[in-house]
Amino acid sequence: MLKTDDAPVTRPGAPADDPRRWVVGIDGSQCATNALGWAIGHAPGRATSVELVTAWQPPSVAAYPMSSPSVAVYDDSELVAAAADDIEELAARSRGTLDMPVESFVGRGGPAEVLLAASAQAGLLVLGSRGRGGFARLLLGSTSTQCATHATVPTVVVPGDFEPVTTRRILVGFDGSQNSLVALRWAVQFATPGSTVVAAWVWDATPLAVGSDAFFFPDASDLAAERFNHLVQPVEYEAAAVEVTLEREFIRGTPRASLAAQAEDVDLVVVGARGHGAVGSALLGSVSTWVLHHVHRPIAVVPFDESSAAHTEESPPPDAFHG
Repeated sequence: MLKTDDAPVTRPGAPADDPRRWVVGIDGSQCATNALGWAIGHAPGRATSVELVTAWQPPSVAAYPMSSPSVAVYDDSELVAAAADDIEELAARSRGTLDMPVESFVGRGGPAEVLLAASAQAGLLVLGSRGRGGFARLLLGSTSTQCATHATVPTVVVPGDFEPVTTRRILVGFDGSQNSLVALRWAVQFATPGSTVVAAWVWDATPLAVGSDAFFFPDASDLAAERFNHLVQPVEYEAAAVEVTLEREFIRGTPRASLAAQAEDVDLVVVGARGHGAVGSALLGSVSTWVLHHVHRPIAVVPFDESSAAHTEESPPPDAFHG
């Protein structure tokens, strides 16, 4: 078990870049335990090691007598040791299930800060959708939101009450952007032989107001469908080579409602961290953000990697998906 009293940094001895090392966020909640269960069920054949990570953040102000001329030193060693013992116990249980190294780590700092640093050189970050706080109407807590938005590696967010199951059917929200192509290819690579990946492009033909009493009705769905097939076809060949079925779904409707309906019969939903409608590489698109907060399925957010752009062709002009 490794721990640090400093700001979160790469652990000593950790590989410089291991795309098959998985990091699982642990905070003592049932939601995090569920995320660990998902990771344990999916790691065999995909990961070479798993690291359980938790964070410790001491109080910013320690209690001291008002008459004292100085602030009392806050001793957090016992609390850090307790957190280390708890997470190591989880790691020990996981070692009995997984035939691969399982480590544990306690980092000092905010949960999102620690998890982002711990996963920076890994291949996947897995965490629960919500820890001990958050609004009941939203599935996503603040830590999950920050990690999904800013992680440099694919991040899987697992709902706290979702029964972990083997992933046999994956839905990918597609909008024709390079990030969505990267997300689609990631889904194909993650899928196991005999499973199915569904690429769904939702074309929104909702009229756009252009004046006080004028509306513009974009009707280019046939061209969009042609573009969709053109972009997905090469990935379909890649999927066939690894015995994965790639299905295409071109849907005329509203993105949020259509993707939510499509997600009802899948085991995992994959979205890009940004689409045509996003501003900047560190921001989730509006549809991806909505899916994270409202779709009750494990969701993988795949960031855009500039080095992956070489494997995709130029993206088309912005469409109505606003991913």
